[in-house]
Amino acid sequence: MTRIFMTLQSISNSNLLMIIKKHTGLGISEIRDRISNDKPLMEVNFVNNVEMEKMKDIVEDLIKYNANFKLFEQDEDYKEELPLEHFMNSFEMSRQIAEDRERMDDILIEEDE
Repeated sequence: MTRIFMTLQSISNSNLLMIIKKHTGLGISEIRDRISNDKPLMEVNFVNNVEMEKMKDIVEDLIKYNANFKLFEQDEDYKEELPLEHFMNSFEMSRQIAEDRERMDDILIEEDE
């Protein structure tokens, strides 16, 4: 199962702590601990659109604050940094696939009736 996770290199703005807390539900001390120990602030399942949407939301907020963060893709066999553009494209592609599946399901249901 492919997981996407995000780490933050440093806090450049105190408002950033509250943004991260809002998206992750982590406490301020836990956020600081994860940043200082280079641990993921958020981790999501690549095929879960709801989780990916949450990741996209935090990424967009981090971009607004010019935060220095990294995204990683990890599977059982590998771990590699995920370029931001690739993440955003992957998100859009998975959302489009979900919409296409829903349309196909609607068509198949109509044919069955």
